[in-house]
Amino acid sequence: MDWMTLTVGIPCLSHVPLGMFYRDKYYISDECLACLSEINAKINCEDPNTRPLRRALIFMDILNKDLIPILIHVNQPSIIRSTVELLIWLTIPVDCLIPAREMPADISMPKFMVHEFTQFLCSAKAAFLDPNVTQAVVDRLSFCLTHQPLTTRNCEFINYLLLLIRNVLYAPERHINITETEERMHPVGHDTASDGSQQRRLIWVLFAQGFDQILISLLTYSQKGEWVMTIVQLIALLYQRHPADKMQKLLDRKANTNCSSKDDDASNTCQYFDSTNSTITGSSAEDIGLRFANCPETSRKYDPSVPMQDNDRNGVNVQRISKGKEEKKSKGTSHKQKQNKHGKSHHFKTKIKCDPSEEDVSQLLVEFIQIFLQNGFNALVGELHQKLIQQDVLVHSEKSFFLWLITYFMRFAPQLKLDEKYLKNVFVIDLLCHLTWDAIHQTEEFEVKSLQPSLDLNPFLRRLHLGITAISEFLQALDAYCTLAESKQTIGNSRENKKQSNIFQLREYLLAINDLRQLFLLRLRLFNPINQSRRYLCEIIKANHILLLSLERATKLSASQKSFDISEHLKQFCCRTIMARYGTALRDFKTNGPFVNDSIFTVLHHVGIDLGQVDLLCDPVILHNFSQIWACEFKLCEDWEDLIEYVVQKFMQDYRTKTDGFDEGSVPRIPDQMQDKQISLYNHTESTACENPSFTEAELAEIQILKTQLVASGFQQQLCWIQKSLLVACSARLGTYVNEEFRNPVACLSLKMRLPCPIIPWTEVQASALNSNLFRLLLHRIGLQTSVAQTVPFPRIPFAWSAETLYRAALFLGPVDSQNIDFDLQCLTKVELQVPPCHINSPADG
Repeated sequence: MDWMTLTVGIPCLSHVPLGMFYRDKYYISDECLACLSEINAKINCEDPNTRPLRRALIFMDILNKDLIPILIHVNQPSIIRSTVELLIWLTIPVDCLIPAREMPADISMPKFMVHEFTQFLCSAKAAFLDPNVTQAVVDRLSFCLTHQPLTTRNCEFINYLLLLIRNVLYAPERHINITETEERMHPVGHDTASDGSQQRRLIWVLFAQGFDQILISLLTYSQKGEWVMTIVQLIALLYQRHPADKMQKLLDRKANTNCSSKDDDASNTCQYFDSTNSTITGSSAEDIGLRFANCPETSRKYDPSVPMQDNDRNGVNVQRISKGKEEKKSKGTSHKQKQNKHGKSHHFKTKIKCDPSEEDVSQLLVEFIQIFLQNGFNALVGELHQKLIQQDVLVHSEKSFFLWLITYFMRFAPQLKLDEKYLKNVFVIDLLCHLTWDAIHQTEEFEVKSLQPSLDLNPFLRRLHLGITAISEFLQALDAYCTLAESKQTIGNSRENKKQSNIFQLREYLLAINDLRQLFLLRLRLFNPINQSRRYLCEIIKANHILLLSLERATKLSASQKSFDISEHLKQFCCRTIMARYGTALRDFKTNGPFVNDSIFTVLHHVGIDLGQVDLLCDPVILHNFSQIWACEFKLCEDWEDLIEYVVQKFMQDYRTKTDGFDEGSVPRIPDQMQDKQISLYNHTESTACENPSFTEAELAEIQILKTQLVASGFQQQLCWIQKSLLVACSARLGTYVNEEFRNPVACLSLKMRLPCPIIPWTEVQASALNSNLFRLLLHRIGLQTSVAQTVPFPRIPFAWSAETLYRAALFLGPVDSQNIDFDLQCLTKVELQVPPCHINSPADG
């Protein structure tokens, strides 16, 4: 293009021939499409440190002078498509423009560039306040849906239009009273000193134009996989300022209003519950930090499904919206018919308001919750679940939105007594297994990131918290539906009739998910009060309590009650580390709330009374909390008051100082005389995990020496732990857990997602082994770690290892107990151990 040649890549307004206004009508030039295409290509590869083309386009005000008019006045598909793509690129959030790498918190974009881009985003949001602009986008969405079948190009364009609206909703608002100090405190400008009035107007206008109908309709198409991630981001932005607890109260008030006056007009609104200062965990997208800026990949090569954008214009034109709705009514007949197959029409009787209140928007969103749960939630969760399992590279933001979706909306289903048929893709054991696997993965990732002092840990902390709340909401909803189903059962129904219900079967599956039970113990053990909050700790304790209640009920109703012994599981809580965590959580007994306090005291009662380990409750942290409860005469139930009294009396009678150490067993130490041999083995650190690892005689001798030293040092139990993990992975590769992946979700999902399988140290004894250089060296020699100095806290079983290789590695660690084998050995080819088996105790003896 001439303008590129004349300006050395920086456009001049007089040289960008997109079009012009003539008599209130915008006319495009002959070179408009070519110019837009070249700008899109250039902006995709501009210098990420200076962004010269982006800044020049902003200075030219190309948004208001050309792009918005094209969106409203032009009907040529190719030009509209290029315009939308450019809008996407121009309105990417500032944080996403930072180069895609994990940067220390003190590295940021130059302040003047931050100011320029932030001001542009504010202007872009204001531009889209003109209903003519949003109507143009909504009309094109409706028009695309009228052309069946949908082509690949149309599917992409639908996603582009959704991305455009998503970025408009995400853009910051400009506040006329913002001070210079406030702007320095919030350099990016998102939600800075904003009352949310622009966001409310956008949501109100979009709903008036039928955008809510389009979202629901899009989830009924077979091509929904193309846009489900964008839709969940849109929904998160719609509810960003609306905590879930507030929505629950509005739903309750709406139900009470309907009961008292069924004949009231549908447009009547419920009394507004003011909770603008609410900070309930996981209550809104904003609270849990769902920011698109957390996805650094958005600033890399162009992918319209990743970036964010915004546009804007002032004014409200009621006549234009009314006209647009009539046009959409005639254009969108086919897609509305498809939508109505799934229920009655769910368009709200929304009238245009220049300045809708918070109450007005809240009522719209409350209505949308009911419709979304019946017509879209099940499809959205199911499709997102499959996408997350199938994709090769897991994007943190995509997982976060998926977890948020479950956290936010699951609580509404039992409240509305939604039929189980609307949750058939939600109440599945595979989903719970995936939540478990992801929570374990996030646990390990946080342990790695916490070792980097210059890294901002807040995004990782939010994902830790979000993973727990998602599991907690899932379990609470499951328990509520089971209780509801039990209440509907007649006295004459047998246990077998109850098992026929999917909901009861799902609860019984909980008895077999050992990884889920151990997850909460792992999180409690790894809790770090330095960088993790007590609120997060209370969420872990609450989720664990919900699981224990479900396990207790499932055990009573299970036909195979011997398959799970809840008392054996509770014995794992009998250690000082876990009890110290419960003592820490009890410090906030005044603000915890009854449920959290009950969750804490229930486990303390199990440990101190049921399991007879009252000495563990005589910990200074716990005793101090007990004294505080007595001092302020805090009201508790009678059982908990009796527990406090019993523990205090026991402490006064016979408490004595105990030696330091782990309660689960002593931590073995390597004798000094073995250090020379250990150090000599560190000279070889280049072994790698291959598909069929082979060992030289010298390497085999080293493995034998390491194993002998570890057994002599007391690491027999930990060696059995590694061996059992290898056997589980072997079973997974042989298909032993087909249709029963919930028995070992970590091993099965790692295999399904083609990822290395982590060997997780659930207990302190197992974790202590990983602190031993000698033990880690043995894992390295076998091939379970890439290097001795590996920073990943959990050992890894390579994905490329075959079942025969896994079984051979298990034999390296000693004789295999047949009780640990749940597969047919005939499924393996003949496995010959390359070294004679060492004479050590069997796993049963450890």
